[in-house]
Amino acid sequence: MTKTAAPVLRLRLQAAAALLLTAALLVAALVSFAAARTDLHQLAEVSEPRAAAAADLYRTLADLDAQHADSLVVGYSSAPAQPGQSPTLVDDGVLAALTAQADRRQVGHDLAALAPVGGQGQADVQALLDSLGTYDALSGTEEYSATSQTDPVVGRPPDLALDYYDQAESLLQQSLLPHVRTLLATADRQVGTDRGAAVGDARRGALLLGAGGVLSVLLLVWWQLDLGRRHRRMFNPALLVATAAVLAVSVAGGTALLGAASALDGAVRQGYTPGATVAQAQVAAADAEASQSRWLVDTAYRPSLASRFGDLSRQLHTLTAAGAGSPGVARTEAAYLAADASLRSLAGSDRLDQAAVQLTGVTRGQVAFAYYDFGVSLQTLADQRAARFGSGADSASNDLDGWTVIPAALLGAGLLLVVAGVRPRLAEFA
Repeated sequence: MTKTAAPVLRLRLQAAAALLLTAALLVAALVSFAAARTDLHQLAEVSEPRAAAAADLYRTLADLDAQHADSLVVGYSSAPAQPGQSPTLVDDGVLAALTAQADRRQVGHDLAALAPVGGQGQADVQALLDSLGTYDALSGTEEYSATSQTDPVVGRPPDLALDYYDQAESLLQQSLLPHVRTLLATADRQVGTDRGAAVGDARRGALLLGAGGVLSVLLLVWWQLDLGRRHRRMFNPALLVATAAVLAVSVAGGTALLGAASALDGAVRQGYTPGATVAQAQVAAADAEASQSRWLVDTAYRPSLASRFGDLSRQLHTLTAAGAGSPGVARTEAAYLAADASLRSLAGSDRLDQAAVQLTGVTRGQVAFAYYDFGVSLQTLADQRAARFGSGADSASNDLDGWTVIPAALLGAGLLLVVAGVRPRLAEFA
């Protein structure tokens, strides 16, 4: 080996090591940010919307049942009309029919959102579609039977209407809702899995960038010192800039990944999870509304229906206290329960006309108004939770913006600077 061979070999080995570590850091950055982007898309664009559609489908089907129950109450006053006067129409069922139509359209939208799930989820969606056709036929026959009779008396639907409502509700409880619960449970687990994957991948990426950056910076700084000692140079400008590029990608990239991980974790914990609790409260409220209408018209089952309403009321209170609560929700929930107490007092006094008005009326203090007001409060809270999730996902996206280009630009330049920095030293031995 000649006198100049050893320094040249040393320089080449140092350059090769620097190039290798910088390239490894570049690959780590590109892979980490690509994985973070993929995880964000899966959580925010696939899993969470699917879970939201399943929760909304559950709520809408429960409300659809409540509207069909309200259609049993239609009719004229039970008091005989005065001579020469027409009977007094207490409830025409129009509001319930219009709301049921809107619910049915929403069911279609939710099923369309859930259709591409694949696997067992696809089987559940197909089973829902099959059962839904039968449910529509049963509930349509029930509504026709309740509204087509001549001068129906309010709160006293024909037995045929009650029979068809029983069949429709039985199908809802035994087939439709179980399939929706399966879809919802699967979607909820997927959100949890995707959250864990997104947060874990981002944190591992940040750790990888940090470790790679430390090794690269240490090597580049040591190389600078070695060049200064062996070649009498204070510093190498090209290597100094390359070191700054490596440090910038390591620190800023790791910070961006950790920020995205924190934002996604917060989006699920503070947005999606409380939103799921609100959805449960909405379902319980719709079930309670259905049991009220059924309680009024089906005197044979009043004790069991009253017990069911009590259970649902306690469930509602638990949910609103746990995560579905706000001052507006608490106020409207209390108003709803007060309206229900008035309904039961009127029905218990055999004042069926007034009870029917109390159930279906849309002025303050009446059940339909109170239920609508309560539902709006819950929906407002659900929208706030959804917005919080969306805000967290947007924040994570902002943290990741640009990081498909920044590492390539900075570390690509760093690779060129390493070559540019070592060439003058090698030229000295040429």
